[in-house]
Amino acid sequence: MLSPREFTVGTFADAKPLSLILPRTQHEETVLFGHLNNVTMAVFLSGQNPFLSFESADNKSWMGLIVPDVSIEVDETSAFNPAAIDTPLGSVLRMDTRLAIEARTESSFRSKAITLHNDLMPAGEFSAGFKTWQVVIGEGHSKRVLWRTPDPKPAG
Repeated sequence: MLSPREFTVGTFADAKPLSLILPRTQHEETVLFGHLNNVTMAVFLSGQNPFLSFESADNKSWMGLIVPDVSIEVDETSAFNPAAIDTPLGSVLRMDTRLAIEARTESSFRSKAITLHNDLMPAGEFSAGFKTWQVVIGEGHSKRVLWRTPDPKPAG
């Protein structure tokens, strides 16, 4: 559950980086906000186009519950080396001083790293990817998971 001070209602244009939009209806989607080259980007986490991203500053058509200042947690057991494999869409990457999500953009067939956090401790020339992660709010006993990567489908 969310307390009244933890969210507002608005459009994609109202959401800032590290906000999560939760749907109010079956026609809205769960969306995480980051930035690319100082431009706020919306990244779909649900729906028909998961991990599709686009500029959101002028988008007043899409809306939902805006939860600002969310945190991202990674499952360290899902870590991989992005230099050794193609980074799967929706993976979270820890590189240089950033945490980013790998997402497709509307204008390109290639995926891009949409920055979620800046100013982290430098990782130097190294990086790590994580296939499993979640969006949370609060800390300690008041921490709640608002979204998590779907469980992988069983083989066969």
